Amino acid sequence: MEGRNNARLAVTLVVLAMVIAGCEAWDCSAVDRAILLNFKNSFVDNAGVFATWDSTSVNCCTWKGVTCRESDGAVLELAVVGSSNSNQQTYRDSSLGGTVGAGLVGLTQLQKLKVQWVLFNDDIPDAWGAFSSNLVWITINNANLRDDIPSALANIQSLQRLDLKSNHLTGDIPSAFCVHRSLSYIDVSYNDMDYILVPACLRLRNITIISDNQGQSTSPGTPAAASSLAVASSLVLALAALSSALL
Repeated sequence: MEGRNNARLAVTLVVLAMVIAGCEAWDCSAVDRAILLNFKNSFVDNAGVFATWDSTSVNCCTWKGVTCRESDGAVLELAVVGSSNSNQQTYRDSSLGGTVGAGLVGLTQLQKLKVQWVLFNDDIPDAWGAFSSNLVWITINNANLRDDIPSALANIQSLQRLDLKSNHLTGDIPSAFCVHRSLSYIDVSYNDMDYILVPACLRLRNITIISDNQGQSTSPGTPAAASSLAVASSLVLALAALSSALL
């Protein structure tokens, strides 16, 4: 009987050790944790989007929107979704300066990045071109992104899906994406872009491009001045073409 009890105790201890080891494996790295906290601190969070991102918590894998790899706790997915309520929107703390989100490139194992209804009120960071080859998905919607899409994003050769709809982006889709190996989906609808300038090389490839609703952005915030100019210029060209056809 005593031998059987000892055997049961040994099995229990082994199982307990495995559980403890598993919990430790889920702990995120100190580097990833610091990067996430820096991202959080770039915003004024009226809606409590980052409420679970507690600076006193060692394990960022327990934070809302953060998905980690079981084996080593590396951050694999980041999904930050705010509120569409204009009185509760989370927005960039402009007093800090710098470019919001540039430091996220330090998440070297990140595979999917999703941010919605969290207002960057800024350009897409050029630094994002340095994301690791693990990143396959970027979704940034209703974030009041401004200016042109940086060509540097084409450097993320692993990227398969780029969803930037409902912002205040201007310009066109960079031709740098023409030589991209993996990209299969681009959505830049509901922005302030000149959709006539979608590179012909992209139209010839097997890439889904959604780029309608010119100048009808649904993103919060005020469009950049260049946005109005882009739309006005397109209207002038269209009217000129119509006049020529009627003559």
